[in-house]
Amino acid sequence: MLTAEGAIDFQTPNGKIPAEVARRAKLRGKPVIALAGTIGRGARATHEAGIDAYTGILSAPVALSEAMETAEKLVTDATERTLRLILVGSSLCA
Repeated sequence: MLTAEGAIDFQTPNGKIPAEVARRAKLRGKPVIALAGTIGRGARATHEAGIDAYTGILSAPVALSEAMETAEKLVTDATERTLRLILVGSSLCA
């Protein structure tokens, strides 16, 4: 399962949507990957909240205004990169 948030950090386990997505996914035995605009202090705590992995949406530094203007493309690109990594990982186990 994929979820996304503006920032993954120490606050994520305390009521942010990705933590709730993770809680519900775990009830169904599903892994969770979170995409984030920024990865902040305490992000590792999200693993205890059920988020198995997280990655940044931005592949290079950009101004906030540019990130917001191109958000759809940035999220699409990050999702594709993440899914390609999953495919590579799956082929290693086959």
